[in-house]
Amino acid sequence: MVKVEKLDIYRKMRLWVNELPEENSVIAMSKISEYSANNDIYWFNGILCLELRIAPRPVSNYAMLCLRFTQDQSSKFRVMYHLREIDEVVKSDIAMKNDIVKNGIVKEYYQTLKQVFDNLDVQNIFPSGTLDILGGRYGYVGSSNMAIKIVLNNLLKLFETYEKLNDEEIGSIILEGCK
Repeated sequence: MVKVEKLDIYRKMRLWVNELPEENSVIAMSKISEYSANNDIYWFNGILCLELRIAPRPVSNYAMLCLRFTQDQSSKFRVMYHLREIDEVVKSDIAMKNDIVKNGIVKEYYQTLKQVFDNLDVQNIFPSGTLDILGGRYGYVGSSNMAIKIVLNNLLKLFETYEKLNDEEIGSIILEGCK
């Protein structure tokens, strides 16, 4: 299922639930981080992929990430980063019209993603299981470490709450996460 929504006058989103965009493919290089899990925490068990135009400015305004969470009873939370850096240009009606959108997650964004999980580790909010970062997209002009963090934080919030939300609430959570 794919949900497309205009969040406000500037911001747009596309959310894939339990499916991946056609252009997404799994990757050349993987890295793994492992954290302690809280066995009382449960997340949506499946795939969420969020493409987001974050702000009305030309830079730091676009990113897309595709994540899959698989719950288990290991008492560990593993993050598998599937990195792919190629020059494949794809179309996006979410990104700004003048941006060049490329498929994959480049190595420079790996450090940003890892930093988010390292910072959240102290809060003991991770469920037991594996979170695969399957890929995504970035804009040559419109993406930045900030944009990647915003999309990741929105996705983590959705994994925590997705099964309890209706479409309007999903849009509200994502819009709030853009500010």
